[in-house]
Amino acid sequence: MKRAFTLIELLVVIAIISLLMGILLPALGRIRLQAKVVAVNTELYQIGLALEMYMMNNNNKVPPTRVNCMMKENYYQLPEELSKGGYLPKPLQDWKGVEMEDRFNRGFSYKYTAAGDLMVNISSTIKNRLWVPDGFPWIDSIDKGKYYEGISASPVTWIVYSLGPNFDEFRMKKMRYPIPMKTWYDPKVKSGVIVHMRLKNGQHIGSFE
Repeated sequence: MKRAFTLIELLVVIAIISLLMGILLPALGRIRLQAKVVAVNTELYQIGLALEMYMMNNNNKVPPTRVNCMMKENYYQLPEELSKGGYLPKPLQDWKGVEMEDRFNRGFSYKYTAAGDLMVNISSTIKNRLWVPDGFPWIDSIDKGKYYEGISASPVTWIVYSLGPNFDEFRMKKMRYPIPMKTWYDPKVKSGVIVHMRLKNGQHIGSFE
């Protein structure tokens, strides 16, 4: 006849399992987050390649940035020119520019903004203003943080980005994200926007480095 477990033995086994779960779950969470960040960086890189091809075929011109009050959180969506031109997948819904969902902002595409035309509510076009802070790459030391309008003036050509984990909209707006490096994703604190951008000199930089 087999001996049954005593109550004390069962409690010890349960305690050991609970201890192991307490150790493993945070590690699994970190691995899952790291894999998600890697996937986002890969997709942003693909969008960057699409933008480079678009510029090569359009006399170095970038697609316009779009803001539509009717679209709410989907402002700065990926430009529809990339899907219509076959550079990126076409959207399943007409109101989406490109069918590439931000893994950290489900239901919405990755975001895009550029030094060039800004289309506001479809009906009007103005120049997009990009905030570039002090000490940013390829800015003269005498040039202080300022807004730039147009590729000819701005050291930044375009930016594509994910809101990233633990996005704090109020805090990020105060820091004028996504160009300032202090707003980029930091694996130590597990928050920040995940950024891929192109500078006027052709260099690509971002939080993936």
